[in-house]
Amino acid sequence: MIRENRAWLFILFSMVFVGCYATIAQVLIIREFLVVFFGSELCIGIILGTWLFGVASGAAVGGRVAGRFKNQLSAFIIVLLLMCAILPLELVLIRVLRLILNVPAGQYIPILSLLLSSLCIITPFSFTIGLIFPIGCKVIRGFTRDSAADIGFVYILESIGSLIGGLLFTFVLIARFQPFTITLIFNSILFLNLFLMLQFLDRGLSNKWKSSALFVRAKSLTCLLLFLVTFILLVSGVVNRVDNYLINVRWSSSNPNIKLLESIDSRYENIVVGVRDDQYSVFGNGQFNFAFPDEYVNAQIAHLIMTQHPDPRRVLLIGGGMGGLIREMLKHPIEELDYIELDPALIELAEKYLPPEEKEALSDKRVNIFHVDGRYYVKRAKSKKKYDLIFVNIPDPSTAFLNRFYTVQFFQEGNDILANKGVFAIEISSAVNYMGEEVGNYTGSIYQTLHSVFPHVIISPGQTNYYFASNSYDTATFDIRTLTNRYVERGVKSEFFSEYVFNTLLQPEMVKSVADGIERRKGLRVNTDAKPVTYFLNLMLWDKLTGDKLGGTLQWLKNSHVTTFLIPVLILVVCRFVYVTLFSRSPDVQQRFNSIAAIATTGFAGMALEIILIFAFQNIYGYVYENIGLIIAVFMFGMALGGGISNRLILRSTSGGILNRLSSPRRVCLGHDLRRHFHATKTQSHKKTSEEIGGQSEMEWIKIFIVLESIIVVYACIMPFVLNQLSSLFSDSEYLFMILVAVTGVLVGLEFPIAGKLYLMRKGELGTTAGTIDSADHAGAFIGALLTGVLFVPLFGISGSCVIIAVLNLMSLLLFIHLYYQREHP
Repeated sequence: MIRENRAWLFILFSMVFVGCYATIAQVLIIREFLVVFFGSELCIGIILGTWLFGVASGAAVGGRVAGRFKNQLSAFIIVLLLMCAILPLELVLIRVLRLILNVPAGQYIPILSLLLSSLCIITPFSFTIGLIFPIGCKVIRGFTRDSAADIGFVYILESIGSLIGGLLFTFVLIARFQPFTITLIFNSILFLNLFLMLQFLDRGLSNKWKSSALFVRAKSLTCLLLFLVTFILLVSGVVNRVDNYLINVRWSSSNPNIKLLESIDSRYENIVVGVRDDQYSVFGNGQFNFAFPDEYVNAQIAHLIMTQHPDPRRVLLIGGGMGGLIREMLKHPIEELDYIELDPALIELAEKYLPPEEKEALSDKRVNIFHVDGRYYVKRAKSKKKYDLIFVNIPDPSTAFLNRFYTVQFFQEGNDILANKGVFAIEISSAVNYMGEEVGNYTGSIYQTLHSVFPHVIISPGQTNYYFASNSYDTATFDIRTLTNRYVERGVKSEFFSEYVFNTLLQPEMVKSVADGIERRKGLRVNTDAKPVTYFLNLMLWDKLTGDKLGGTLQWLKNSHVTTFLIPVLILVVCRFVYVTLFSRSPDVQQRFNSIAAIATTGFAGMALEIILIFAFQNIYGYVYENIGLIIAVFMFGMALGGGISNRLILRSTSGGILNRLSSPRRVCLGHDLRRHFHATKTQSHKKTSEEIGGQSEMEWIKIFIVLESIIVVYACIMPFVLNQLSSLFSDSEYLFMILVAVTGVLVGLEFPIAGKLYLMRKGELGTTAGTIDSADHAGAFIGALLTGVLFVPLFGISGSCVIIAVLNLMSLLLFIHLYYQREHP
């Protein structure tokens, strides 16, 4: 009996492992795609969407074929091995993707190419993740003595695995191992687990299964051989050499003329240092950060910025300080320069190649380096420091992370720590001579947002626009005489800049042209934390620069209203009610449909709310990556807890339970014995009426589901108000925020087993039910991931997104209320 229980433990560990492996694979794939797509966060939404599409497809197929396998355990093992084989191949394909697509060096990959390539590369792996779920449910069928609880139990195990995977990757693996090493470590763990599981099963199976012992031992030896191969690859260092070779291939596809010196994966990004003609370039997630020595460009930026204030004593620099910028800024009479650089690994790596004078500038006693999120620092500094000059030197708001530094709320936070007559400076890419529709709207949105906080805003011309904002009209200026006097009177001496350069940088006709071009534009939108419209405008600009294939669609979306998406939902509800009434659909058919629809809208709500919560967290507290990992872990914990509560409700209404199953004197039934045993169980269950399945009436389960859907609707409606209150509390609200995350996970987790129960009552087949419900859950999450992060939040804000979530779940609620009424009044 002990050996049999050990075999079950290895089977259950495999299911936990699937959740853990899937989460780690998902993060690895996202990080690899970020490098290939130059750090664009748009790819995260698309990757999550295609990932969930694959899981939904795999679960749907698995639900149909799981019952056809003669031996579910063998099928389960084969899919697990297939999963381990596919992930390394996908990582290879991602690294050579630019070569496959034949994208010119330095050019962004078009959005449609991103969508299609991610679909082709990611779907095979995520398909196996979805396929495993219904097969796993068939493997443990009868484990909890209730088929619906079996489905919920597998769901809980995978959620626990996802929680573990998120924590392991964020706090242990990411800073210690390369991607292929991480993959092989987990592959070897799985191979060893399968080998041990088969060993215990071989010793503890029934006599009938003993006749196939040779086949079992062959599989066992195969797993042992795979374990030994992966172990040898790990300890010999071969996997690291392969990883480094593929890094060089990836690098040559995007920067063939720059020699790769070093590439590391920090906690926050992939950092690369390359060299060409004695000039070093530093890249973050494939995107150019800065170059050195680049004295002339950095000198122009530094002195243009520093002369915008008549006497800048205390300066705050957020990002981009290396490469000569700080050295030139220190030539002005600065008393204190606080430099914010989130990633310490960036400075550590760059310092290996910096010239001595740059290292000296970073170690200057006036320079204070803080490894913290820039926005988090600004929030915390509100009551502690006042600055004469703030320069936000970060990339354009192409991601939700970067967009936080271009919103009304951040500009107001910056204004709060400015001294009297202080100047706030920020930069954004533009066009030298002509601002088209996309560039004008994009840059104009930043201008309009700044102007809503500061009365005085001026913009420099050029390929990069520098915005200078102040509460004083006589501080920031483009008057060349004033800037020249400030520069000369300070006695600044630079071999790379002179006061005459102001005539080139700030030609009066060019300054006037830029100002007039912005002020003529009508309907410029203000960029806010809750409605990051500039993020979407950057998406339109990206499409324009890569071929303008989605221009019309994106323009239509830009001008759309939240009702554009709500009206079709309401029409679908009306059509459904009309269809049910005209064709007299039976309550049984309605119950199956409603269960699928409800779990799909809940999957949508879960993914959408998770994205909103992560988005809100980085707005409120700053993008502290460890905490983002914790948010995901807390969300998965909530899902596991919610699923556990529902499973407990199901099991309380049936005899026996998990503990009884483990302590039962009956032998574990697998293979032919397992099917024979569960055929008897199924026959006995069919003798019960549908009202008695699980020991509890359908009406009670429907009422529970109605309550859960009602709570989700109300919860989505109040979410914007709760987040607004948390934002006002700030320093005292992080624990409350985590409770909010956990509650969201609990609500999603509560519905899954009950939806499976309701569907199973009217379908009666475990594999089909598991596949259908899991497929519907991930299909809803797929749509939620794709729409919420890319469209809903940027266009309609958090409030509008929550309204859409509430209305979708209201649709499911109405369907179940209608079903309840029909059963009450047949």
